[in-house]
This record gives sequence, C-alpha cells and structure tokens, in this order.
Amino acid sequence: MSRFNPLDFQKKAIDKLVSTFTNLWGNTEPQRLLAFKSPTGSGKTFMVANFVHSLNGMPTWDYDKAFIWITFSEDLAMQSKDKFQEYFDTNLENGLLSVNDFKQGKLHKNDILFINWQKLVASKKENRLLRRPDEEEFLKEQGYYFEDLIENTHKEGREFVLIIDESHKNRDTDLAQEVIDIINPKVILNVSATPKNIPGIDEIEEGTAGYVGVKREEVVEEGLIKEKIAVQTEEDLAKYPNKDLDELLLDLAIKRQKEIKAEYKTLGKDINPLVLIQLPNDDSRLKDAGQKTKEEIVLDYLQKKKIDIDRKVGLWFDGKQKNMDFITHIESDVDFMLFKQAAGTGWDCPRAHILVMFREINSASFYTQTIGRILRMVEPYRKDDYKNNPNLRTGYLYTNYKRNDVEIPDQGTKNKPFIYTSKRKEDLENIEGLYSDFISRVDYGDLGHAVKFQMSFLKSFNSYFDFEEKDHPITQREKIEAKGIDINPTLTNKLIVDAEFTDYDKINLDFAKKGHEEDYEISRNDVEKLFNWYCFQLLSEQTEAEAKVSNVSRSWSPLKSAFRVWFKSIFDQDSNLYYRILINDLNKEQSSVFRQALTKTLKDYYPIKKEYLEKRKKDIEKREAPLFEIKEEYTFTEDYAELTADEGTSELSAIQPFYLKKEYKGRENELKFINYLEQKKDKLDWWFKNGDSGKEFYCLRYYNTAKEEEALFYPDWILKFKDGRFGIFDTKSGQTAQNPEGRAEGLTDKLKELNENDIKYVGGLVVLENNQWYYFNNERYLLEATVKGVEEPQAEYAVKFDYDYTPGKLTENWKPLNELFD
Repeated sequence: MSRFNPLDFQKKAIDKLVSTFTNLWGNTEPQRLLAFKSPTGSGKTFMVANFVHSLNGMPTWDYDKAFIWITFSEDLAMQSKDKFQEYFDTNLENGLLSVNDFKQGKLHKNDILFINWQKLVASKKENRLLRRPDEEEFLKEQGYYFEDLIENTHKEGREFVLIIDESHKNRDTDLAQEVIDIINPKVILNVSATPKNIPGIDEIEEGTAGYVGVKREEVVEEGLIKEKIAVQTEEDLAKYPNKDLDELLLDLAIKRQKEIKAEYKTLGKDINPLVLIQLPNDDSRLKDAGQKTKEEIVLDYLQKKKIDIDRKVGLWFDGKQKNMDFITHIESDVDFMLFKQAAGTGWDCPRAHILVMFREINSASFYTQTIGRILRMVEPYRKDDYKNNPNLRTGYLYTNYKRNDVEIPDQGTKNKPFIYTSKRKEDLENIEGLYSDFISRVDYGDLGHAVKFQMSFLKSFNSYFDFEEKDHPITQREKIEAKGIDINPTLTNKLIVDAEFTDYDKINLDFAKKGHEEDYEISRNDVEKLFNWYCFQLLSEQTEAEAKVSNVSRSWSPLKSAFRVWFKSIFDQDSNLYYRILINDLNKEQSSVFRQALTKTLKDYYPIKKEYLEKRKKDIEKREAPLFEIKEEYTFTEDYAELTADEGTSELSAIQPFYLKKEYKGRENELKFINYLEQKKDKLDWWFKNGDSGKEFYCLRYYNTAKEEEALFYPDWILKFKDGRFGIFDTKSGQTAQNPEGRAEGLTDKLKELNENDIKYVGGLVVLENNQWYYFNNERYLLEATVKGVEEPQAEYAVKFDYDYTPGKLTENWKPLNELFD
C-alpha cells in the first residue's frame, strides 16, 4: 500500500474527524473542542492533513474558514508544512503559510498558517517576537503582528480552525488561553497521543465537543508499530552478579540481534536488525576524571567480540559521523550505531530493533522519546509476513536505568536541554536584507503537475495516432483501428476475479497462477479493477530514464484520468467500452500498440516536467528563503563553555556571553581566528560565530562536488566592519582546506550575487599560512562572471574558477586578510 493512501483505520479516523467537525461547526458557540487521540507511529500528521484536505471538496459543506496549525518548535512547524505539501503536491488546494507570509496581512479562505507555539506564548515577553507590544513606540513601522493577521481575517467574516499538535505539552497555560482567545476559533482540534483533556460523554452527546480516537491495537494490527517493547532494567540484570554490567547489556543485545537476524533469514528476508547504543551525554566527564569513556568501553568490547568496528559500527556524534550514509537501508551491513541524543527525535530507521541505553552519570532522566526509534515495524505493509513471529513484533531495550528513573523529561523536541543563554548586545547594528538559501524538494518521483501531464498526454497520443484537429470522432476511430486496435473487443481470456487491486504498492500479480482459467465475459467491476492495475503496471515497467516514473503510487491515478479524457473525446460512450479496448490491446504484451504510445508520451513529457519542477523549485526557494539576522537570544547545551583566560577574549562577539563548543575538529584554528578578530577593535563593530544547522543561522547554497548534488553550507563567521561592510568567512585547515568540496565556489558565487549593485560584502575561505591569515578571493573568476552576466549557466565560466590550495603553497588568488582591514 502507498504511504499516501490511508490505511483502513486511518480512513475511518479521517471520516470521523470530518463528520464530527462538521457537526461541531453547526454549534453557535466558538472554541468548540475536538480531541483527536492517536498513538505515536500511527500517522497523526498524515490523518490531520487528509482531514483538512477533505474539507476542500465537500459539495454540501463549503464555509469561509482558515486554519492555524500550531506545533511546539520551529522545525516541527516547517516539517508539518512540508509534509502537507508532500501529501497533496499535485492536488494542493490550500495556501501553506509561515511567519514569512505575515506580510500578506490576513489569511485567505482555506489558508493554513504553520507556526511555532513558543513564538506566541514564550514565558519571557521579549521572546514573543510575533506578538504586538503594548507600548506604541515599539510598534513596527510596516508589516503585521500576529494580532493584526487575526483581526484582518476576522474583518473578512472568515472563521478560524485552530489545530494544536502535541496539545498535551503547553495547551493549559494562561498565555496559551490568551492566544486562543485572540484567535477565537470556531473549532479547536487538539491532537495528541496522550491528550490531557478528553470531552465527557455529555458534551459529546450535546454536540458541544467531539472526540475521535485511534486504538493502538489498530495501528499494531496494520503493522505500523511493534506490539510491545521488552525492557530489561537494573533489577532484572542484578540476577547476574558476576558479569560486568556494561558488558552484560552488550551481550544481551548481541545475542538478541543474532536471534532476530536468524528469524528474518528463515522468512527469506534480507533484513539486518540494527542495535542502537545510546551513550551518556556527560560521557566526557569520565575522560576528565582519567577513566575510560562509555564510547571506548563499548568499542573495545565489540572488538573483543570479534566485531569489525571499522565496517560494522556507525557513529553519530556532533562533529563526528562514520558509516552513516546508508545505515537506514534494511540490508545495510552496519550492525551497531553509537550515539548520544542525536537520534532521540526526527530520525527514522525502521530496521532499528534493539536499544541499549547507558544511564547518565549525574542525571536520572530517561529520554523515552529515544525508544520511539525502535517502535516502528521494518515492513509496515507486509504485516502478514510477521504474524507468526512475536520476536519480530517486539522491540528490545537493555539499560542500567532503574524502574523509577523511567519518566518523560520536559525537554520539548530538543535532543539536549539548554542550560546557557546569550543575548545580543544592546544597540547592535544588525545585518539587514541577508536571506539564507533554501533547498526545496519538489521532485517526488511522480508525474509532477497533473494538468500539464494530461495536456502533454493528449497532444502526444493524438500525434501517435495521426489525429488532425479537423478529425471527426468517426475518423479518429478509423485511425485507431488502422493502427491495429480492436475497438469492439470481447474480453473472455483468463481473468483474475478474486484478487484485490487496491493495494498498489504490493501489486505483483501472476496471471498464470491466479484466477480462473475459463473463458467468459469479464464483469464491469472486474474490468475497472483490471484497468486500474494496468495503469499501475504500465508505469512500473518503464525502464528508459526519460520514461521512468519512480513513484508509481502517486502517478497511476493521473495516468488513468488522462486515458479516460482521451478515450471519452473519441468514443463518448460508457467507460466500460474503452477500458476493454485498452485491456484487450495490453494483453498482447510486447505487441501492444498502447504500450508504444505511452512510452513515447512519457518521453515527450519529460522536458516539460523537468522545466516545471525547476521553475517550481526556484519559486518555492525564493518564497521560503528565511531572513537572517542576529537574534536577541541564543541558547546552548552543556557541550558549550565560555572561553577561558588562556584561550582569549570575545569582547567583539555580537552575543554575550560567548559560548563555544568544547570539543570539535577545527576548534584550535577557530580560537586563533577569534584572537585575530579581537585585535581589530578599531576596524570591526562585531563578529558572530555562525551555527552549522537550523534556520536561525545563515546558510548558502553550493554544489557539493563529492556527493554531486546541491547542498547548504553554513560559513563560520559573519563580520560587521565599522565602514559599513559585512564579511562572510569560513575558516579551514588540513584536509577541509585542501578539498572544500565546492564550498569555496559557493561562497564566491554568493558574494558576487550580494554585490551585484555595490560592494557591501567581502569574504571567502580563510587559511593560516606563515602564521598569517589569508582569504580566498578569485578576482579573475568574479570578473569573468560579471562580464558574461549572472543569468548565463555557471558552466560557461566555471573553468575560470581557480581554487587551488596546498599547505605551504598559495596561489595568486589567496590574499592577506589584513588587506580587508586597511
């Protein structure tokens, strides 16, 4: 089954959400509560998105409403928005908005605003950046606050529907209710796996509230999640007093992995169950105390067990990754993955089956969200394969936590708690008009734009059958027959009448083995099923690059529609006739005329689809590009610390106090650069140490020459010169300096783009040579690019780009950094 086609329990929940919602809508009182309870792993976002989408096409219910979809982090808000886009890309009827769209001043009908709850209800008033302040002197000179957006929408007579994702977290605070009162939604949809407020039976019967619930058993029955997690706690492990506890945890995991791997093999499945090993966050304190870290203990013991730690072990730490490229593939030969909190949220590896968790040294917080990494089933749509294998339907946890340690810490969606805060300097002249780049995924392997495909299909098919614009349908039918098509067929050959054709992801029918062999007229119902299956099969069998469609599940339906439109214009009769015409021809296998016509049609459409996707990608990236500026406040985890007296000062840092990550490759090099910048107080207003991920930090697009794909690059430093210029620099050393994999060219391109009108930005990659700083400035490349014009393909002048760096050898394109301060 396709992940974009609702399962039975999902369809039932979506339908019930629609019916309950429309009933609540008839109630005159605002803020009617609709609680939606659904377990983790059930596809809550998918069901809510389908519920919203279902409201668009109801002929008997079409009210003027807009939606506000609230989550509890910026990343989750954008993930929800991206998911909605992904689910309904070719059939999107709702405007999907973010805070960047406040400029439109109001929400239009069916618009959905995806927003981070914390930006509206943060405990500190200065962090509620989207809210309208009380003091008039602080009001924006232009633009709109959240309150403006709501008020202007209400003035249009438009109602609100408020969707609160993970509603159990912060829904019940005074600030939360204040925001809800401002919105005053007609209906509030609370979505949670563990809702705090479930309406009573009286409210439900009176129509003042509603409740829709998905049972965990339904999700398990459909094969999406495991039936249970078997936990091994410290009390249970105490039964083995003569075994080192760390080694015992690993022994139990290794033994269980071998058993599970054997069961998969018995089922004929090439699936390698992954063991996740979570190390303590405060592991480095052991090293400070002169003890072996858990990482060292684990790797030494795995090696002692004859496990090839160079090939079979993946590492996922800040600044260090190893064997992670294909680890999520079910057949990956990586058996173990060591991590800290990185895999706690937002990472999905269905083959992960066993989790070893080592207790924090100074903390008893048990991060239960990490267990979610072993909750999913590896093959959710092949549930029947596992009905006799309870071990494969169970996740296994081995840990030295005590039973009373197991609780859910209140840390939101972050992997680690934030314990340090820095604030932007007062009266700091912020950077303006600098937008980060954004890479949008628009190609989902399907046919792209359904209407464009249909138009191209009709044109190609008409051409293939030699149709002319003046042709009467009778003439068209004659031309079809001239190609060898029987336009009055009788289907009596070996029909499959008892097969299910709705689960298109699993369809792999063997006509020689299934169904009855008798010759008889195929029923109308079976003809349509067979027509549907052929639409799926025709796309599946394409092998040429320009005709191939990788996401058949999203594409067979538009193909079916295109066939129907083409046939109907010619025959204008009951669809059963042209279904039979197509099936009869396709039954000829390699001699089929329609097969040839379709392959040609798909190849004709390829350049149209490519152009459409490229244009759409550019449009989305331009619209969604986040504006970068130095925020008022930044937070840091225990991995960061202030500079010591021996390391230097950070007085020019744009945020104070300044925190730097304690351990990472390149730290010594960057400390030297900070000390260099601190000596330029007469030339610099401030410097800012950029982050390496997230929309709050500045990033630019470049072409990664190693992976041969577009990627985002976060340069290390943003500088503000006293003369008004800004600097964008990235300090490099060692191998990363010799081979920056396209980052040098990406930064050079960005500087050229930013300086199109005047020279306001300087920068480049920076290296330390001769105990001096040099920056890369390929002036020859910039000049050539300017002469040719930025609209021409980069390949036209890429040969002029001259990045060449070897330690101890600098080309003419490396300039002393001091020159920029003169």
